[in-house]
Amino acid sequence: MKLFSKILGLALVSGMVACSNAPEEAIEATDAKEVAKEVVSAETFSVVTDGDEINWIGFKTYNDDSHSGTLQVEEGEFQTEGGNIVSGKFVINMASINNTDMPADSEGKGKLESHLKGDDFFAVDQYPTATFSLTSVKLADESDTTGATHILSGNLSMRDQEKNITIPAMVNMEGDKIEIKTPEFVIDRTQWNVNHNSTASAEAVSKDYLIDNNIKLKITLIAKKS
Repeated sequence: MKLFSKILGLALVSGMVACSNAPEEAIEATDAKEVAKEVVSAETFSVVTDGDEINWIGFKTYNDDSHSGTLQVEEGEFQTEGGNIVSGKFVINMASINNTDMPADSEGKGKLESHLKGDDFFAVDQYPTATFSLTSVKLADESDTTGATHILSGNLSMRDQEKNITIPAMVNMEGDKIEIKTPEFVIDRTQWNVNHNSTASAEAVSKDYLIDNNIKLKITLIAKKS
């Protein structure tokens, strides 16, 4: 009877996860790849770090509860040759984690930000930055429905893991400026060892506290010729 109860409990949790309002499937994260090499003859564009370059949304696993916020890019640059991006990277300041769905002076906002910066999540004291380094840049296929002009692949190094991801982007190059915007995309935080209250956690977690593995991200970068 006890065995049956355990199996039934697991089935109920699985059903709740499947019926959640969590985001769509995460993009694939693979082993890190060789970073695109800088080109001596290329032109360099430095990222303008004026704030809110990255938007994020996190979700509870099976209900409507979610939180949103921003992250700041600390520095970055891209190289172009013949009007095409050939290499580049940007560094994310993880201590800049900011919640935007709660009042600025609320206790809840402060607690959430502290928790996200702590060891349960991104451990910013030990891992103060994350880095995205381009490994390839390709033109988007004509059948692409996201509005993307390019497909960017790069190594995302976060916490203690480095994984390669591929994301669509709208790239606009005019004169001395490059603008890069991505549609919303989803990563699985557990691929970077962020396992707190996740379905991948080794510890038993009450259904009320399960936090979805998937995080929605959206990036907007502007870089100007150095």
